Amino acid sequence: MRIHRKGAGATAVLVACTALAGCTCRLKGPPATGARYYRTLGSLQCTGGGSSPAELAQELRKAGIAVNRTACGVDGRMHAAVCGAPDGRIAIFEIPPEQAGAATALGLQPLATLPDAAETPCAAP
Repeated sequence: MRIHRKGAGATAVLVACTALAGCTCRLKGPPATGARYYRTLGSLQCTGGGSSPAELAQELRKAGIAVNRTACGVDGRMHAAVCGAPDGRIAIFEIPPEQAGAATALGLQPLATLPDAAETPCAAP
C-alpha cells in the first residue's frame, strides 16, 4: 500500500528555496564612518591590469578629497566569463559626506547604487 502526501514535493521545494534565499556570502566590513563611494579598477579577466585602490585613493587626495578608509570589493553583478571583459573589481572609499559632490565629479559613484557589492580581501601586489 502506497501513501501519498499531498503537497510533500511542494513543501520540499519551498524549504529548499527558503534555505537558499537565506544564504548570503557577502563580506561585511566595519561600520561606515562617512559616505561610501566606489570606482571600478578597470581590470580585465585573464589579464588583470587597471588601477590599484591605493593609486585611486592617491588621486582623490591630490584632488583635495579626504579618504577615511579604502577597501577592495566586487560590484556583485554577473559578468560573462570572457578573457578581456571587465572582472567587476572595485575600490571602495569612505569620504566625508560634504565631499560627495567632488567625488562624483571625479567619477566615483555611491556604493548604495550597487546593492549586491561586497568587500573582498585586497590582492597582494
